[in-house]
Parts: sequence; C-alpha cells; structure tokens
Amino acid sequence: MSKGEVNGSAPDPVEPIKFLSFVTHIPHREDVDDSIARALEWGVDYIVAQGTGSDWGAHWLGSGTFPATDIAGNCRPYLKAAVEHKIPFVFSVGIAGGSVHLDASLKLLGDLCAREGWNLRVGVLDTEVDREELAGLIEGGVEVVQANRTEDLPEKLSAADARELLRTVALAGPEPIMELLADEELDGVITGRALDIALFMAPAMARGIPRAAAAHLGKALECAGLALSPPDSAEPVWAAVDSEGVTVRSPNPKLAATVRSIASHGFYERSDPTKEDNPGGRLDLSDCVYEPQADGALRITGAQWIDAPYTLLIEGAKLAGYRSLVILGARDPLLLGQWETWVEAMRQSVRDAPRFAHLVEGTDYRIAVRPYGVPDEVDPARPPRMESAFILDVVADDQDLASEIAYFGFIRLFIGPYPGRKSTAGNAAIPLMPVVIPTGAVYVFGAYHLLPTEQPGALFHSRKIDLATAVPA
Repeated sequence: MSKGEVNGSAPDPVEPIKFLSFVTHIPHREDVDDSIARALEWGVDYIVAQGTGSDWGAHWLGSGTFPATDIAGNCRPYLKAAVEHKIPFVFSVGIAGGSVHLDASLKLLGDLCAREGWNLRVGVLDTEVDREELAGLIEGGVEVVQANRTEDLPEKLSAADARELLRTVALAGPEPIMELLADEELDGVITGRALDIALFMAPAMARGIPRAAAAHLGKALECAGLALSPPDSAEPVWAAVDSEGVTVRSPNPKLAATVRSIASHGFYERSDPTKEDNPGGRLDLSDCVYEPQADGALRITGAQWIDAPYTLLIEGAKLAGYRSLVILGARDPLLLGQWETWVEAMRQSVRDAPRFAHLVEGTDYRIAVRPYGVPDEVDPARPPRMESAFILDVVADDQDLASEIAYFGFIRLFIGPYPGRKSTAGNAAIPLMPVVIPTGAVYVFGAYHLLPTEQPGALFHSRKIDLATAVPA
C-alpha cells in the first residue's frame, strides 16, 4: 500500500494469491517432492523462482559464462508440478542474466521439456541492454548516476563509459513481466536479469494486490528457504498475499517461518534495515507487525510503499586485465609476526626489478597478497601449531605479464630474507603445481548505476516460444 493508502482509505480486499518459491540455480533437497506436495495441499497459484544476481561480481557478466549448474535438475520438480497442476510460473535464469546466459538456460530447460514431453509455451524477457543505445540515451541528456557511492565507478556514467562495457543488463521491474503474464496462452515467463522481488510483484499486482504488499511478498520469498529457520535456500517457501499483507509458511516441517527469520531477511542486502529502494518507489517495513499463527505460519502486515521516480539499475562489466595466482602456506611464527613487512619487501623488489622498470604499479599491474589464518599476535616464544595461507594475486594487462610478475613475486616471498630467519630459504610451502596459476581475464563492474525512465520495458526485448522446440541452438 502507498503512504496515501495507509493514511487514507484502505485498499479494496483481494482474494489471497498463493505462491511457491525456490531458487533456479541452487540444487534442491532430496525430499523436495514432499515439500512441494504439502504446498500444493495448501494451494499454489504461481510458482516463482529467482536465479540471477551480482553477488559474485562481474566475472560471469563480462565473460558470458556461468557456473556449471544443473538448472534443469533444479527446476524439474517445480516444472513437473506446474505441468501437472496447470500452475503458471515466473523464473529468472542465468545468474548474470545477459542474453547469452538466458539463451543457454533456455536450451537446458528446453531439453528437459523435450525429454519429459512437456509442451510449455513461455514468454521470454531479455534484459540485456545495447551499449550503443545506452550511450545514445546519455548523449541525449539522460543522467545515469551511481547506485552506491564508490570511488571505483564514475559518479555519472558517460557515453564513453557505456561504450567501454562488454555486456550490460538492467534489472527489470514488474511491469514488463506483467505484460507477458497478460497473455493467457502462456504457461509461464522466463527472464534474464531481473529485480528479484519483481518476479513476485508482477503476478500479484496483475491480480490486484497493492504494490506495497506485492513488494513485501517478494522480499519475503526472493531467496526461498533462506528466510526460514534454520535458513536454507535449497528449501522452498510458501506464502499467500492479500491486500493487507503476507502469510509465510514452510512446506518442510523441519523448518519454520519465524518472526526473527522473516524480519531479519527483510533487512537483507540493504543499508537501511527497514527500507529498500526499488523501481518506482521505496518499500518501507518500519511499521510492520509480525504475528505467528496457530498452523505454524507467520502473518505480516503494515508494509508501505512510497512512490518515487522510476529508475532501472544498470550493471555493466568491463575488462580489467588478466590474473595469475600463487598460493603459499607459512608456519614460522617469526615470519607470521612480520608478514606485512615480508610482503612489502616483495612488492618493492618487483618495483626495483629492471625488467619491470617501465611499468607503473596500480596502472600496468596490480599486486595483492591476501592472508588467511594469520593471528592478531604471534608470540615467538610459544610457536603455535598452525599454518597460515597467503594468496599472491597479480592482475596485469596481459596474461604473460601477470604470470611473470607473479613468479618474480613468489621467488621473493619464497627465499627473501626477513629479520630473525634461521634458514636460508623455504619461507613458505607450495601446495599446488604449477606454482603460478593463470586464471584468465578479470572483469569488474564499469557500471552500477541508475537509469531514469518513464517506460519500464523500453530497453528490453520479449518473445514467445515453445520451450521444447524453439530454443537457441
């Protein structure tokens, strides 16, 4: 409900709409069929699952790849329920959510449908943004500003910044999904990158649920069982939403929707624990009331929606260089007590080496050493029985240079002197061969900005396909 609805007349009552949620890229539990069956007994009007995100950074977006995940196996029990009970579904897929990720996921899901003999007609929403179109909007005067304050990104995206991006997506809001859901001949909708809660908002709003309750539904269900106690995103979660609020319930009797689990998940991934900015407004949970029910469900009311100008979050990846790694393990307490000096001596050796004299650290290459398991204080008089790990991480403009610097740095870490050392070399152990591990291209976000728009679906492309037969090769 909006602020006006809170302070004025109440919204018209709407028949509760029931949802079953899971995550498309997370493998399900072995007993998931039992949980689905239990949810079906309570009633399910929509099966909704998110499967995109930027939690892991820009690599998959920039590279056009995504991890080896059995999306078909993950989705099979839920698609089976959708087919057998004629339940519409809304999924986002491909993690990074670009066109290539969407098409690869459609291929896997299409193969599954072909094997199972499922004839599913789906609407597909492609949310990759053409960089030239984005650059043209900026040149036309649209200001695309930082979503979060960070020195790594420009305050405002320029047309040149946009053209430097290798692949760009925008997080779709509920409106373009609603447009596809309006086609009654479709069995479901599959999107690329989308706002997680928008997947739930779209069917709820299409059925008359106020935006506040629809958004709170999405916030509670977006990560499936992660909002339950104990939290486990491999588990599904069930909810019913009406004009006043949301009722959440666990289909697995070993987990529960508790005041703490649902309220704490409402704080998830936000700077203000009770407010979340979204396309077209802010979800405000500061006045929510949580009421446990006799059947084990949790009823939540009081969510508010404050309208704001409509913006789309733009995620764009660019190439930052090429990475080579060295993994070391060290046990000498004398070394561990001065590891920062040890590392700095290595960095200085690289700077002073004639072969690298023409290079500028921070511009032509970057060196980072990440310690793991180093105690705050090391007492040489009482050597701890422990080992600390160090990862030497070098990023340079090409792979050969990154590997050369990484090996040079490794040698200095391996044999370089430090005060008090009794040996002549062998400062650290090498658990893996080859010593230098080239990992390939490194991608970073070149855009994490907000694009204002009055047409929520204008940058996207939609199509309708028979999933088992009309998938990309």
